[in-house]
Amino acid sequence: MTTHKKERTEMAEKHTESGPGSFAAVLATIRPKTDIELAEKLSKLIEDVKVTGKKGTLTVKFEVKPVDGGGQAVIVNDAIAVRAPEKNREGSMAFIGENNRLQRTDPSAMPLFDDDIREHVDPGTGEIKEAPKA
Repeated sequence: MTTHKKERTEMAEKHTESGPGSFAAVLATIRPKTDIELAEKLSKLIEDVKVTGKKGTLTVKFEVKPVDGGGQAVIVNDAIAVRAPEKNREGSMAFIGENNRLQRTDPSAMPLFDDDIREHVDPGTGEIKEAPKA
């Protein structure tokens, strides 16, 4: 057993003798992987909050159930949920064309050239079907 783990175990046992003690000490002893995962997820959440300037949440839920109908043993399970803030997404300008289809060019605008590029664009995908002749 490492020195750090031994210290945590001793601290949890000491707190147990005098009352509920530190939640962090109990978590580190009973669910050490959860303790580490929570620290990692909190760090990532803080990074996301700094980048977006918006709030986020980290929630942990513990389920405690008796073993064999009650007695001195329980099973402890956990669930971690992170709701990270989302970055703002910029909108795109589009025009409403025939049959209410969105398109990048204004259907009511006069063409700039004799050979209008719109004739060479697939209205469904916006892809150029053929290059206009120069």
